[in-house]
Amino acid sequence: MIFSQLLKSERKLLIVSLPENTFEFARAALENGADAVKLHVNVKHRVTGKLHATWDGIRETVGRIKSEFDPCMGIVPGAENMSGAGEIEEMEKSGISFFDVYVDYAPLYLLRNGMSKMLALNYTYDPSMAGNLKSLGADCVEVSTVNPEKYGSPLTLMDLLRYREVIERAGLPCFLPTQKKVMPEEVKELFEIGFRGLIIGPIVTGTDIKSFSSVVKSFSEAIRY
Repeated sequence: MIFSQLLKSERKLLIVSLPENTFEFARAALENGADAVKLHVNVKHRVTGKLHATWDGIRETVGRIKSEFDPCMGIVPGAENMSGAGEIEEMEKSGISFFDVYVDYAPLYLLRNGMSKMLALNYTYDPSMAGNLKSLGADCVEVSTVNPEKYGSPLTLMDLLRYREVIERAGLPCFLPTQKKVMPEEVKELFEIGFRGLIIGPIVTGTDIKSFSSVVKSFSEAIRY
């Protein structure tokens, strides 16, 4: 299933941001209930410190995941160092059906392809930006608005108020990445304020594949409440 089909479905969505671009982590995520997996290239992960490879470095892995599972796959194509337009085209042809990128790093050529476009707002965002994402061609929004100093801390009502403002202004499906230490038992409140799905990453999943698998399963079960 491609991402645009997931967006049209009525199910609450669980995207798993892989701590490493490996077949093993993708398999663990998909076998434990992920609706989609997200890979990364050209970036150093802020939480794990992991430097993710170039597109050339993961092309074969993407092909193996596609061949084995034919899942919904997304990608972060870079930040300061961004994948080129030709690489973006190759990603789409390989079976990747959405990209996720911070607007402040997104070159205009990212708008010129058939992948679904998840545009991310960071902690420096102005609330008015959310209302203009649709006009730029966004299909959905990653609400990545937590100051890095607060990464890994518990969710608060203030967080919910800020999230809700973005959701209301955007008028698009919104996804919450686990910058905060979100717990499976808090999922219900997040969907009640209007989120379309969660993007769980290393802050909650960790990087050990056994605990990763267990956490993905816990969130998958919580989302299907």
